[in-house]
Amino acid sequence: MKELAKALEQGSPRNCYLFYGEEKYLIDMYEERMKKFIALKGEASMNIDVFVDKESVTNITNAIETMPFFCEQRLVIVKNSGLLASGRKDDSALMTTALKDIPESTILVFIEDNVDKRSTVYKAISQVGELVEFKRPTESELVAWISREMKLKGIAIEKGVALYLIRATSANMETLSTEMSKLTAYCADKGQVTEADIDEVCTKGIELKIFALVDAFAHKNRSRAMGIFENLMEAKESPILVLSLIARQFRFMLACSQAGGKSSSEIGSALGAPPFAIRECMKQARNFSEAELVQAMKDCLEADVGIKTGRIGDRLAVEVLIGRYGGRA
Repeated sequence: MKELAKALEQGSPRNCYLFYGEEKYLIDMYEERMKKFIALKGEASMNIDVFVDKESVTNITNAIETMPFFCEQRLVIVKNSGLLASGRKDDSALMTTALKDIPESTILVFIEDNVDKRSTVYKAISQVGELVEFKRPTESELVAWISREMKLKGIAIEKGVALYLIRATSANMETLSTEMSKLTAYCADKGQVTEADIDEVCTKGIELKIFALVDAFAHKNRSRAMGIFENLMEAKESPILVLSLIARQFRFMLACSQAGGKSSSEIGSALGAPPFAIRECMKQARNFSEAELVQAMKDCLEADVGIKTGRIGDRLAVEVLIGRYGGRA
């Protein structure tokens, strides 16, 4: 990603790119940067083509071969074509051939949700262009980004408060961007964000509520656990989603319990979770034995099977689980 940013700043991007990865916010941002790069050189509407879903390869190759109109370069964006996954074998072969002879005047960008690194198109792009994977930023990178974005809007935010914002809402940059917009409007007069401001105006992520629910299990507080669940139901959350997130929390705690001295970053990388969430799971896991965590996961699985086979309603299944782990009322 750094190479891509540098190439755009220097005005010398490569002729072919593949954008993929879990952080859609960054993918969208760099798609717009590519479009602006062309717009600065000439008439954008005449020199940008965007193909979405399973567009004809013939149409795509025609666009690739078209000369720019009163501009040095043209941009061809191909989104979720399926050409880098299974199912379009013949079309993938045609595209692989086309990639060998991209005109210097064309910048071709693939943006794909599903990428098979064994595919011929993936291998062809790796030979003639650049593969750009947009990974979820690390915790420190997110904190730095939040601080930088808020500063541009004239709002100060301390590191600890930025961390609280991530934990309270999401580690997803698109969600964080939305919440920062709320905070900018709310804190414009005082120019400083506090945790209280976040509690006041931000939409809390369901993961934080599930953490609180399982924390109530740890402290044998059934009434608190049930109250959190009732609030989730009032917010129209799916009981099945709640159950799956409870199961995930127990799985994370079991992984922490069995980690054997690994750091939160190492565990988080293996589980696909941010380090700050794993650090909280480590603390929470101390309230359960390993045997209890294994049994909790079995109970979650049994509840899931019961729902799917029609033996019990989804909401009742979660309420039974809360009754079992909530302890005293």
